[in-house]
Amino acid sequence: MKHKTPELLSPAGSMESLKAAVENGADAVYLGAREFSARQSADNFDREGLLEAIDFAHQRDVFAYITVNTLVKEGEFNDATAYLELLCNHGADAVIIQDIGLLGMLRTHMPGLPISASTQMTIHNSAGARMLQDLGVKRAVLAREMSLDEIRTVRSNTDIQLEVFVHGALCICYSGRCLMSSFMGGRSGNRGHCAQPCRKLYELPGRRNTTGYLLSPKDLNMSSQLHYLMEVGVDSLKIEGRMKRPEYVAVVTKTYRDILDRFADDPDAAVTPEEQQRLETIFSRGFSEGYISGDPGRSLMSMEKPGNRGSLVGRVAGYESRGRGRVSVKLNAPLNPGDGVAIGNTGTTINTLWIGREKIDKGVVGSTVSFIFDTLVQKGTPVYKNFDPVLMEWTKQTYHSIQRKIPVDIEVKAKADECLLIRLTDQGGLTAQAVSDALISPARQQPLDEKGLGAQVSKLGDTVFVADNLDIQMDENIFIPIGVINSVRREAVEKLAQLREEKYRRKYQCGTNVPDTPRHAKSTGPSKPILSIRVSGPDDVNTAVAAGAGRVYVDIEGIIGNIPLTDVAIEQAHLAGATVYVRLPDIVKDGEADLVINTVRRLSTPDGILAAAPDQLYMFKDMDIALAVDYPANAFNSQSLDVLTGMGAGSITVSPELTLEEIAGMSEGYEIECIVQGGVQLMVSEHCLIGGIKGCSSPKKDEKDNRGFRVDRPCDTPYAIRDEKEFTFPVEQDARCRTHVYNSRELCMIDRLPGLLDAGVELLRIDGMRYNNVQVGEITGLYRQALDSCLEAKEQFDGSEYLADMKQMFTSGLTSGHYFRGVL
Repeated sequence: MKHKTPELLSPAGSMESLKAAVENGADAVYLGAREFSARQSADNFDREGLLEAIDFAHQRDVFAYITVNTLVKEGEFNDATAYLELLCNHGADAVIIQDIGLLGMLRTHMPGLPISASTQMTIHNSAGARMLQDLGVKRAVLAREMSLDEIRTVRSNTDIQLEVFVHGALCICYSGRCLMSSFMGGRSGNRGHCAQPCRKLYELPGRRNTTGYLLSPKDLNMSSQLHYLMEVGVDSLKIEGRMKRPEYVAVVTKTYRDILDRFADDPDAAVTPEEQQRLETIFSRGFSEGYISGDPGRSLMSMEKPGNRGSLVGRVAGYESRGRGRVSVKLNAPLNPGDGVAIGNTGTTINTLWIGREKIDKGVVGSTVSFIFDTLVQKGTPVYKNFDPVLMEWTKQTYHSIQRKIPVDIEVKAKADECLLIRLTDQGGLTAQAVSDALISPARQQPLDEKGLGAQVSKLGDTVFVADNLDIQMDENIFIPIGVINSVRREAVEKLAQLREEKYRRKYQCGTNVPDTPRHAKSTGPSKPILSIRVSGPDDVNTAVAAGAGRVYVDIEGIIGNIPLTDVAIEQAHLAGATVYVRLPDIVKDGEADLVINTVRRLSTPDGILAAAPDQLYMFKDMDIALAVDYPANAFNSQSLDVLTGMGAGSITVSPELTLEEIAGMSEGYEIECIVQGGVQLMVSEHCLIGGIKGCSSPKKDEKDNRGFRVDRPCDTPYAIRDEKEFTFPVEQDARCRTHVYNSRELCMIDRLPGLLDAGVELLRIDGMRYNNVQVGEITGLYRQALDSCLEAKEQFDGSEYLADMKQMFTSGLTSGHYFRGVL
């Protein structure tokens, strides 16, 4: 059974890459400017160049999607709005958005501009997809951690278009949930400045032979899975790579175009070995199919090398150390002089290739060849080809000339004593015509014939058009100068090109400021600041309340299987005047939603829910219970606060990447919560890190406890990873074997409480998930004393003694996070 061929969407980090994508068969491209774009290290475009790039794509019937997929600060919002208005009116086919505040603004003020929700929005379930659809989003770029069955479920539950990554680099963390680059060096991945700390060396302290690139995944390659994605009904297949060179874009786009075209004709067609080798050679950290078939375990990771290794061409057969040194290799793929190879961590370019003592022009499969290699290597070591000059030269030829042509019908009217008329019509029915200034005169000598006129008007070689049908009406015995024919033809071509660009244009006027939007009514907030704390289970609830917490967020993992104990803890908290909310998991996939929802429903009197992200607000929108939303929602500006409030959120925990000054500039009218103490979560990953390193049996075969969670796992004990600068990052696995990585230093703002209150913060939260029961009581008590002291005399508040107590508890160091330094 044949299925609809999905759109092939390619990256364009530069004009050369744009040409490479278009000329090699992309149906659509995604590109960005040097601002508000999540790949700041790519060449990208200035605004004028970006508009030219949009026109370039449109001239060739290719869609242009513009990445505006970063979080926008309050002070940047007007500029972002003006930029989006420019894109909208110039005819961008869609914008790719992460910031939910921008999404809300676009829905209200530029409804004609289609929106794609970036993978940075972490859409991984049906609730998230339905939420986006209700917010007016046209397409969801799904999280890369989804299996085929999970995609199928989302497809069956929503009409929104679905876009899936099929090739390129993978993040170890759920996109949009990573703070590691931000907290390690102030470069926010949510703002396009990721320093890629996941590609650096780490070790497990105290464990032998565990140093490596422990957070570095292989590259994604789903070329053999495309027919399954077509069958599920995915609308767009996306190639990652705006930071890659044009040759990479050309090879990958061409390969996937060929595969898709074959599948369209023959669902049983296969990917060829030559295609796979091209993909590996142009760039590969090793390939994985990601999570499409379920948890890939250790096979997801490239722990030995974080960069390009290329395609495997053979293994070392021997090494001769005399002279400069020569390595012999038994080939399982072709190898030629000029190729670049890597053996271990050393690379070289092959100048001369030998079989025995004879120089050869090329090495064929099955032969044993040798070449100069200065580094001693062991027999059996794999040899990778990471540069192929022939492939590179072929690739450049595919986009250094116009190959993607638009057929046009040409009508010519050439009558004596009338002006020459040339009319061009494209396949969409757009028509442009031009006429000569002078009248056509009779021929004095050799008249112009129909064949000659037709040949001249069909000369469209340096344009995007190619002549299809030709209709000539002409008198006999006439003469038209060649220059006149060329001039009229060029004018008609220019007019048609302009019409093809203008058909995409829109007209919205937001001005330099976003029009005032009535804010959603603020929920009844606290009469004075509340001290809140997140704890791991019901045992900690009463300890926290007794120590002075006014609101407790109890993690749902600690509730499942402990409903009666939790009900008792909630009842006792109520007697003490405190409220208890259920904190939901960071990730809730469709197959996990029933357990989460039913657990909340089984509780007798919970006061509310702390949703990890907007999809969970939507999941519980019809339940009569208070809703709050946590910092993974990435509330970064007042517009995002307004959208989240409109979705039912009472209190909103703003992003920990904001400064106090930035929070103050957006907090008025909202119930703002901030993390003031605890280990900030830097990553949440679907990959079980310790299981991948030390080995772990398949989740499907593991014994389950009475909650449906895995038991007897090697990752049950908390552990840590250490980087090359000797910073140690605590790591824990949740009950679903997802990895959570925490900051190396404890966030502590106990001496800075006046600044938090001045910024309009109404709930000050301790993240006590990693505290034992004694620590929950001690730290909550310290903050209770400090906050009471601050409320009594804020101007005279001195938090130095409280800070000294904290330093004694956390000898690894304290940090104020981004409250004063901010992020790029």
